Amino acid sequence: MVLLKNLVIEKSRKMENIQTFSIKRVFLLMQKSVYENARYVLTGLTTVFGIFTIVLFFNALHDGEAWKNMQSFYVIGFIIAGLIVSGMAFTNLRTKEKAMSYLSLPASLLEKLLAELLLTTVGFIIMYTAIFYVYNLLIYLVGAPFNLHANILNIFTKEVFEGYWLYIILQSVLLTGAATFRKAPLFLTLFSLFVVGTALLIIVVLIALSFKGYLESSGLENLRITDDEFLKGENPEHHPLVQIPKIMFYYVTAPLFWVVAYFKLKEKEV
Repeated sequence: MVLLKNLVIEKSRKMENIQTFSIKRVFLLMQKSVYENARYVLTGLTTVFGIFTIVLFFNALHDGEAWKNMQSFYVIGFIIAGLIVSGMAFTNLRTKEKAMSYLSLPASLLEKLLAELLLTTVGFIIMYTAIFYVYNLLIYLVGAPFNLHANILNIFTKEVFEGYWLYIILQSVLLTGAATFRKAPLFLTLFSLFVVGTALLIIVVLIALSFKGYLESSGLENLRITDDEFLKGENPEHHPLVQIPKIMFYYVTAPLFWVVAYFKLKEKEV
């Protein structure tokens, strides 16, 4: 366990202040996490690419066009595999003994969170993209003799970048779940999202029904506001009622959940 020894050596250096951010410690933590989880990540990726192969095989038998749409395979596989990897973050927190050892490592909570964050975002994007390009090339070479012309992935497209952005948002939620739940964090996080989503839907429906009842009881049910009056000639997509929730989702969700993940780690440290 060379990586663990390096971290122990870091602890022995009493002159070094843990409260001072150290990129070296972040990289040591990242190496430790890769060493401990490489087998599980590779197993998950192998499963994903195996499913891709089966889909392409049966699609070819039925003269389908899936071979020409490797970009969709890339985005779908990226999000699915990435969320599984994110749900597996902080694996040392799964047992009490490993959690105590992990939390006592000579690194700040910010460094530990940043290490997992970089691995499940930047690290995963680079790794998955590299593997996919190798897979894409193999599919191209195998399909060419059979007149199955697979296209070569182009990651510099709007669809791919939107996939990255959506993944980062969802990743922040699952990373928080991994820092919160000790057992089956991926399942419990998804279950919690389902419960919260269902509760919010019920609340919205109840509010809508109450508002409808208020209008009917107040005699305002026949009140009509035209689109021009409401939007003042603007595109509906640009209206504040549409833009504010969109901005909150795309730009606030991920940072908010990363902060929550930090405080969840802090709770465990205490």
